[in-house]
Amino acid sequence: MDAGHEAALGLHQIEGYLHQEANRLEAHRKARDFAWELPGLTPDQRLMIEEAYAREQVENAHRVTHHIAQRIQQIESRYAARHRRFTREAAIAMAVVTLGLIGLCIAVLLGSAAGAA
Repeated sequence: MDAGHEAALGLHQIEGYLHQEANRLEAHRKARDFAWELPGLTPDQRLMIEEAYAREQVENAHRVTHHIAQRIQQIESRYAARHRRFTREAAIAMAVVTLGLIGLCIAVLLGSAAGAA
């Protein structure tokens, strides 16, 4: 892996972490706002609601991310199989064309040698 690829990967990982952290903080904020609107809760109960909601949001995000990653892998494997098939068929076609051209050259050479004799 070259340095440019490693740098791009590192930036992608940092971006993912920052996005995940922003989502987590947003989930906490939403849960805190919701919990503070509920009458009769103690601060500990509000905190428990906030933590449970944020944890659920993080778990949902992980499930969605995992599903997306699996789908990408499926598509990549299909693309790779299609590319291998295309490459194999192209190589066979090129071999047939090359053999045909070699046969044509031999026929021309034999025809001109027979005409000269």
